[in-house]
Order: sequence, then structure tokens, then C-alpha cells
Amino acid sequence: MGGGGTVGATAKHYQYDPLTNVWITKADVPYKAQQPAGTANGNKIHFFGGGFPTSGAPVKNHYGYDALLDSWSKAADLTQARAIHYGVALNGLVYTLAGQGVADWCEVYDESTNNWIRKNNLPDTKFWYGAHIATHGSIFRFCGGGYTSPVNTANRYDPISDSWTTLPSVPIPIHGIDGAAIGDKIYLVGGYHDFADSDEVWIYDINTKTYSKGVALPVGRTYHNIVTIDKCIYSIGGNNAIDTTVGISLLRFCPEVNTSSENKFQSSKPALENHPDHLSIQFDQFSMNHWNLEIIDLNGKMIYSEKINPLSQNPYNISTAGFSNSYYSVRLYNSQTQYHYPYMICK
Repeated sequence: MGGGGTVGATAKHYQYDPLTNVWITKADVPYKAQQPAGTANGNKIHFFGGGFPTSGAPVKNHYGYDALLDSWSKAADLTQARAIHYGVALNGLVYTLAGQGVADWCEVYDESTNNWIRKNNLPDTKFWYGAHIATHGSIFRFCGGGYTSPVNTANRYDPISDSWTTLPSVPIPIHGIDGAAIGDKIYLVGGYHDFADSDEVWIYDINTKTYSKGVALPVGRTYHNIVTIDKCIYSIGGNNAIDTTVGISLLRFCPEVNTSSENKFQSSKPALENHPDHLSIQFDQFSMNHWNLEIIDLNGKMIYSEKINPLSQNPYNISTAGFSNSYYSVRLYNSQTQYHYPYMICK
């Protein structure tokens, strides 16, 4: 919902249903702002702050969205306007962390009183463009900092003592990273370091306070959003300096459903349908990579090849008018995986 880039902001708002793999248009956000913050708290989503379209001037606005009624209502404004801040829900309260002009601020919103309350300051002023995750009764923060000066700092917030403690540093400094928790592990995904959009995934073990490498993204990305639904991690949108399709991509990763090496940030197997005059290949909405298609005859000769972009053509249809009646092998592959299908033409 909302947000925007250098050309301005949007009020658009969509809901994704993982069971049907469909995006649904919902009620527009009440105001437009670049780099706002938000978080779900119970049955309500809170949306607040951000920079005004194109000018970047921060705003104080705060609205709550009722998902059951598909409606917005006004809530208490932020105590001070801000953008590039973060929203995290913990124990029924909504926290906002950092932001332009309030780089070390931590405030909490209580729906029952409709008030923002200032808490102890953040441990540093580099929280922007980091990952902020609520789990195990705490808020975890990893990395952040500027585009040219990322940090590898990690901290844990205790709401009872209103204090931050230092955690072991992330192995590398990362800007524009995001993350989500499943069980006792926090998955830190993508970001920017060493002058490139990263495809790396780091897994932080809350119990052992250690990091390990996870399964890499198919394509690196920065400024994306990571969320957890039903023990699966979703990566939404983002930026890649070379691959513009990343901006509208949706990826899914389910580490506890399949722990084998084949479980990657990728789509499910494409489906082939044989029609009288054409072959149809249906990709699901998680397919954001380009695919290479090859059709091979019984003699092992490749008789057709094509590079497919599912984002521009889905399903992808191939005319079989010039093909002879025979058996063929269809191969679909990219840098992450490959599939083989038997295929018969009988006219």
C-alpha cells in the first residue's frame, strides 16, 4: 500500500491471497507519501508518515485500515513528521523507529489510548534502510545505514526494560536489507553491499546468536519487503540496477516445508498444455526470471529455442503448425533450475 519513487507517490492498495495466488484491489490509502511506514497490529494495519510526493517534505499523517470492513479511519498523528522510518508491531503495540529528523527516536502507539509515547532512544542513528523484525517478545534490528556507508550492526530491544542490547555483527555491512522470522531463525534477505544488489541470504539463529548462509535469491535486490505467511517467506518488489522486472516480482521460500537443496526462492513448476495448433506454457505469478525454452526431436536435434519473459507474456504460446507428428522433449531452464517434459504431436 502506498509508497512511491522519484516520480511521486501512489495511493494504490492491494491485498495478496497466497491460497489463490491473486492480487485484489482494496480501498486507496487516504494520503500519498514516499517512504512511509506501516505494520499490521491485530486486525488493523497502521500506515503513517512518509515524504510528500516529489518534494520529500515529511508528514505526520497516521491512519488505520480495517481489513474486515475495507475502510480507513484517522488515528493520532505522529508527534513529529518523518520519512524513511519503520513500523513494527509487538505485544499489541505499534512502534515507529528512526526517520529523517528523528534518526534515534523510538516511539510506541497504543490503540486503546490513541496516543504516541516516546521511549528510550535507539542505540545509533543508522537504523534507516535496515531490517526490523518483531519475534520472541523483542524487536530485532540488522544492518542499515547509507547507500555508500552501510553498517553490519545488530541489536535486540526489550520492551519491558525499554532497552537495546548489542548482538553479534552481521558478517557484512548491508544497506537496504529486509528480513522475517520463522521459528527461532531470522532470515535476512538481499540488500546492497560492495556496490551491487545482493542475492545473499543470512540466517540468524536467535538461540545461538550465530549467522549462517541461506539459499540465495535468484536475482539480487534492494529496497524490497520481506514478510512471513504460514511459515513461508515472501519477497515483494525491490530494485535491481540491471533487471527492472525485480520491481514487480513476488518470490516465495518455504524452509520448513522442504528442507532439501531444491527449495529455493523461485516459482513452482510451469505447466504445459497441448492444444491442436499450439503448445501453451503457463507460469505462476512467482515466476520473475527469464526462462530458456528448447524443443528437441527424437534424434536429439533442437528444432526450436526461445527466451521467455513470463512478466510480458503468460501463458506463452508456441505454434506447432510446422511441426511433424512425433514425440518431442521440451526443456525449460534458467540459472536456478530446469524442467523436462515429454511432448507428443498428433494431428
